Amino acid sequence: MSKKIHDLTTPCFLVDREKLQVNTTRMLDTCKGLGVTLRPHTKTHKTVEFAELSTGGIKQGITVSTLVEAEMYADAGFDDILFAYPITKDKIERCTKLMCRLSQFHVMVSDLSGVECLKANIDKLPAGKTWSVAIEIDCGYGRTGFVPISDDFLQAARDVQKSMKLLSLYTHCGGSYYIFTKDERESHHQKTVAQLKEARNIILKEFPDAKFIIGVGSTPSCSQPSKVHQQVEEFHPGNYIFNDYEQYLLNACCQKDIACRVMTKVVAHKEEKNMLIVDCGFLALENDGISQRPDDFCLIEGESNLKMVGMTQELGKIKAKEGELNCQNYPVGTILYIYPFHSCATAAMHGVYYVHSGDEVVQTVKPCRGW
Repeated sequence: MSKKIHDLTTPCFLVDREKLQVNTTRMLDTCKGLGVTLRPHTKTHKTVEFAELSTGGIKQGITVSTLVEAEMYADAGFDDILFAYPITKDKIERCTKLMCRLSQFHVMVSDLSGVECLKANIDKLPAGKTWSVAIEIDCGYGRTGFVPISDDFLQAARDVQKSMKLLSLYTHCGGSYYIFTKDERESHHQKTVAQLKEARNIILKEFPDAKFIIGVGSTPSCSQPSKVHQQVEEFHPGNYIFNDYEQYLLNACCQKDIACRVMTKVVAHKEEKNMLIVDCGFLALENDGISQRPDDFCLIEGESNLKMVGMTQELGKIKAKEGELNCQNYPVGTILYIYPFHSCATAAMHGVYYVHSGDEVVQTVKPCRGW
């Protein structure tokens, strides 16, 4: 007998199968139209099933943020995996094992210590193999990566080119999460691509025969690309597979494109405060977004006048946006559906995803956890 979503224990993480398919197909088509390769980032979902969907079924060419993801995908028959995280000495042994297992496994360097780490461990690789390296470029986000016009970047490029294989220049367009207008977005795209091209030219000036690609990634930028992206070779977004309230606010998706929701139930009334208590606290929704939008950090589907006003570990507090909430309109047991502000963070709170078509649960998917 099939299970309906309202039969599930709450709180739980729901994934709409049809929306998921639309989102993955749209990004594949976007990349095809631009002439760029899609190397989808799996950090949002961390599942074999959704990674296969996002690659169009070929199980080739993905990006991961943890080695436990890379190992899971290797076990599932995936190849050509980029570990997009600053390489450090403690990860070398596991990376070496993946180099032995896969025909293509790539690592990332974000500063000179990472380059030195790889140089010191080349002799640990199997015969005939060397490190395949993505050099991370900081195009203004200010998190990790080389400043493209710097002595450190040039030194890193020289070391990688001389003793390893340079795969790509890679940047995360994190600044796109602070851009809300079309003109600002276009300017951001232009500046990012220009910086990557300038970094590439620096390398080619010294190593004219070098063969490598340049790639950009973030869901806001890749979901709203421009013609300048025809000058890059690779996209590596991740969040687009689910989307979320933040992507909606950034105009990267419509509300109908958000493929994930947290299902919760009303468990109590706080009548004197005109407040509902639901079984969705920060361990089910995560509190990312509260600092940016304290009065409106998530959407409650079909309930335009309801807002989450606070959370404890297992409980959420819901009030009316305007006027007083009549708790009797939401009896204990009432089901509500929440679109999260940040789907990557919310998905990480759940050990199983319930994939549904309409009201019917059609699949359960379990993400990997850990590092």
